[in-house]
Parts: sequence; structure tokens; C-alpha cells
Amino acid sequence: MNNITTSLGQTAELLCRVSGNPLPTVRWLKNDAPVVQEPRRVSYRSMPYGSRLRIRNLDTTDTGYFQCVASNKHGNVSTTGVLFVKFDPLPTPLSGRPT
Repeated sequence: MNNITTSLGQTAELLCRVSGNPLPTVRWLKNDAPVVQEPRRVSYRSMPYGSRLRIRNLDTTDTGYFQCVASNKHGNVSTTGVLFVKFDPLPTPLSGRPT
């Protein structure tokens, strides 16, 4: 999983590529706690390649370590990535200059 740096209000997608037989189930964790889905903001879903976690309207509180854990009867594997949401204040015009 890749590390992502993005800005306040943007959308982030974290991709977890997994395969196995039987097909693994995937869990998402943020800072070692289960990710809680929020309608129209935080969602994860199964994809042909594994799973995708999407977080819309990012806030700085969304910054953290995200872990994807894939499990089947043969065991567990996991991968971790960092999401960093930076606060980008709007630029302000310089005083004394025409805008």
C-alpha cells in the first residue's frame, strides 16, 4: 500500500491488492482500530484485485496509519500505509498590491 499526502477537503483512495484460494476477507484498520464506515464520507468495498478504502472531504483528523489485513483459512497477511492530510490555508493577497 502506498503512502498518501493530500490536502484538507480532498478525497483519498487506499488500495489493497490481495489474492488467494480461498478468496481472503479484508479488514481495514486505522491506528490499530477498525475503520468505521460513514455514509457518503468513509467507505470500503471489495474489488476484483482486493479492496479499496475511500475517504471523502478529508480532515486533518483522518491522518494516520492505515492497515489492510487479508485473512483466509491459511492465515493472515497485512500491509500498512500512511495517510497525511495537510492543512493548506487559502493564499491571502499581499497588502499594498492591487488584486
